[in-house]
Amino acid sequence: MKKTNKFLSAVTKHQKERTKERFEGFLKDYLEILELNLDIPALSHKRLYDAITKHGITRMKDDDPRCRKLFNAEPVRTYDYFQDSFFGMERSLNKVMRFLHSASMKGEESRQVLLLLGPVGAGKSALVEHIKKALEASEGVYHIADCPIREEPLHLIPRGLRKEFEEVYGVKIEGDLCPVCRYNLLDDYDGDYTKVPITISSFSIRGRRGIGVVPPMDPNTQDSSVLIGSEDISKLDLYSEDDPRVLSLNGAFNVGNRGIVEFVEVFKNEIEFLHTMITATQEKSVPSPGKQAMIYFDGVIVSHCNEAE
Repeated sequence: MKKTNKFLSAVTKHQKERTKERFEGFLKDYLEILELNLDIPALSHKRLYDAITKHGITRMKDDDPRCRKLFNAEPVRTYDYFQDSFFGMERSLNKVMRFLHSASMKGEESRQVLLLLGPVGAGKSALVEHIKKALEASEGVYHIADCPIREEPLHLIPRGLRKEFEEVYGVKIEGDLCPVCRYNLLDDYDGDYTKVPITISSFSIRGRRGIGVVPPMDPNTQDSSVLIGSEDISKLDLYSEDDPRVLSLNGAFNVGNRGIVEFVEVFKNEIEFLHTMITATQEKSVPSPGKQAMIYFDGVIVSHCNEAE
């Protein structure tokens, strides 16, 4: 009974923590929370960088015997999040974290793909999985309720008010509403963006929330719907092809918006299949299925492949 009672107390504690994470409100409620923490609407690279660095950073001193032996007395930063899982990869991890740090400050790296290239068994896949778990364990993200890509609630603010918003809060709004949310705003809420519900949800690998994965595809079966979703054929009898209600935004870039999109064995895919990746990095947007407008994308694109490829 002692073991059962001990575990049940852990269950109760877990349920209370999950209850605290729940949020249901509107733009006014979200702005009040934002006023207390301006990091809430952070872009994906900064969110991931903060999720890793919050565990701690240790600077190995040059007089450390391990530093002299392994790194020729060159001071090296080690990140506590990786310490118990990866050994001898300090230099590689430093390169990855420098990339994320620069991208988090909106440097040129924020418009680039992070590629892990190395021999079989070098730990590329394990490293990516570990990075994804850091995001999964991070705090939830606020987003427009029922939005298929869980987009930032600040996208509801009209362009005419965004300059004033930036002056008041010191936060620049990037991106616009997706076609589905734009339609819902006009049709369900009569254009009143203050009445659109906002909620919070966590990142999940298994639940495909904020973490998308693209496996290598056979050239004969490659389909862009894996990346950007598709049109729901069953709804084309009810709505026209250019109606946002026919969209099924469940592609990897839709799922990984505000999180991570992982390309497994990226160079095994045909180059034409990867054109969407270029658009996502350089233009910060991805095509929508059918005849809809481009969709704003904010995500960390991580790819890995063996040297032989």
